Amino acid sequence: MVTCSHLTRNFTTRPGSVAGILDVSLEIPAGEFAVLQGPSGCGKSTLLLSIGGMLRPESGSVSVAGTDIYSLSAAQRADFRASRLGFVFQLFHLVPYLTVRENILAGMSTSQARTLAAHVDSLIHDLGLSDRRNAHPSTLSAGERQRVALARAMARKPTLILADEPTGNLDPANAHLVFQHLDRFRRDGGTVLVVTHGNDAAPFATRTLRLESGRLAQNPAPLSA
Repeated sequence: MVTCSHLTRNFTTRPGSVAGILDVSLEIPAGEFAVLQGPSGCGKSTLLLSIGGMLRPESGSVSVAGTDIYSLSAAQRADFRASRLGFVFQLFHLVPYLTVRENILAGMSTSQARTLAAHVDSLIHDLGLSDRRNAHPSTLSAGERQRVALARAMARKPTLILADEPTGNLDPANAHLVFQHLDRFRRDGGTVLVVTHGNDAAPFATRTLRLESGRLAQNPAPLSA
């Protein structure tokens, strides 16, 4: 599903160049729930954004579902992200003037929204948002907002979900619920990569990776699911 080969990405700052990721190579087979851990500033988000086609590495390659994503044009890469990838972030990035259902459908064409309407309504139900479907983000709890963001990530039926600290603003109960839904997505045939500095995702992980100072410190074999 995901193959990264010798990825390097540095950032230029006033004092000089700062390493993001350094010669990172990894493989995440389809059907895994991979957890990428490491301290703040170690390069986890840089690696996730590189895998998601949003941050071009200075060297190396990224293949997702057999597609070398940085061989695509910017427009092709955007289309690939929209059709094959789902993103969940610590900050929910919901549109404040849209309802729950409208936020989930945001960015879809009219024909896509019509085709996926039943699927979206099923997600709203499964994520416990049926009575909030017409509510606006300002009236939702943090847990509800993250479930809306999760539904939005799943709405186009992606093959891979990339989640960057998706429970950083949630209490333990809501964090567990989010990981349960991500695990259900995996068990239904999807693949998940979660970036976190904590251990909340550990009970759901089929693989645990660790970054330290931009380098992959360990790449253990998958655990049994």
